[in-house]
Amino acid sequence: MLYERQHLAILKSRMAEPRRRMQIIMGPRQVGKSTLVGQYVDGIDTPYDFYAADGVNREDTTWIPARWQEARMKMDLHGEKERILIIDEVQKIKTWSEQVKKEWDADTREKRNLKVILLGSSRVLLQKGLEESLEGRFESIKMGYWEWNEMRDAFGFTMQQYIYFGGFPGLAPDIKDEDRWRDLMEGTIISPILTRDILEIDEIRNPALLRQVFELACIESARELSLTKMQGTMNSGTVPTIKSYLDALDKTMLVKPLQKYSPSPVKEKNSIPKMQVYNSSFRNRYGTYTFEEAVIDSTEWGRQVESAVGAHLANRSLLDGFELLYWRNDKKEECDYVLKKGQALVAIEVKSSGADDTKGYEKFKELYAEDITSAFIVGPEGLPLEDFFSMDLKTLFRKKR
Repeated sequence: MLYERQHLAILKSRMAEPRRRMQIIMGPRQVGKSTLVGQYVDGIDTPYDFYAADGVNREDTTWIPARWQEARMKMDLHGEKERILIIDEVQKIKTWSEQVKKEWDADTREKRNLKVILLGSSRVLLQKGLEESLEGRFESIKMGYWEWNEMRDAFGFTMQQYIYFGGFPGLAPDIKDEDRWRDLMEGTIISPILTRDILEIDEIRNPALLRQVFELACIESARELSLTKMQGTMNSGTVPTIKSYLDALDKTMLVKPLQKYSPSPVKEKNSIPKMQVYNSSFRNRYGTYTFEEAVIDSTEWGRQVESAVGAHLANRSLLDGFELLYWRNDKKEECDYVLKKGQALVAIEVKSSGADDTKGYEKFKELYAEDITSAFIVGPEGLPLEDFFSMDLKTLFRKKR
């Protein structure tokens, strides 16, 4: 039996309601969007149609209306009171949102009970279309990378395996052969995003440089890395180009360049970024340590843990609606991660051993005590990793009474 993520219950509940809004399921590649819909339709008696826009000409303005009309004809032919239309990778079609709006509104006027589920792997293109054309007509179900408790329950991952290999369910059976796992990471996840998905969002004039930026950012995950230093290391590109490529990597949930927290938005925007992968697997696809080597090297494992904590926070920042930052002062005292929602701040320090310095964390708490709603250390001397990866981060922003 396939593992059921929590999103399935949400989808079932919403689809059982009278037709009011279409459901938009969005998330990165290989997190189970199509599997989720497959699990849903396997448990219903309602007739449905499933189409995939992957491979359809981006300029085609007839494909979506044609699929919609086919569903209507089936409803009329069979005298159906309800039917479900499902379109996967809908953002592949350039003007998808305008076409969907026209068809949805036509069904609404005619009181036709054709319910709609749309899936997409580009949250940027989806969000843009939703904001431009479909206001008030949709609800979104956001799916992120698989988290610790999911990988544990579905595949028996240990905490160490999750920290190193991250949350890709499709590759879970392959982690015992790391060479094969790395090849599959490259072929089924990374290359399609770098060579197809990003090109749909941004104009990339130098794909080779984009890959260099991605690989370097992955290797340096959980570390500060100036764009000037990146340029010098790669000996290629300009700083503005590198910045634009990092923005593209962020949009596709590969790498998030964290800005340094400052009460001044200008200083925050112009700070040296701290590179952060969205999923530990990206870092270790290019790292020089095997799983067994990383686990026994205390320094390397400390970096692995910090990067994995940051990956979890980056993933949740999109789902829970907070900004993810870090903090560092002129004395190079650092607070590993700062979460910001409105005026509320959360300070998180990652310690892999009792010898780790926490001066920066303590200094940050002192400077911004008035706005901090929660602060804690993750690791042996603080909150256990199992508890951290299982907690509801939204509760951290509640004011203490």
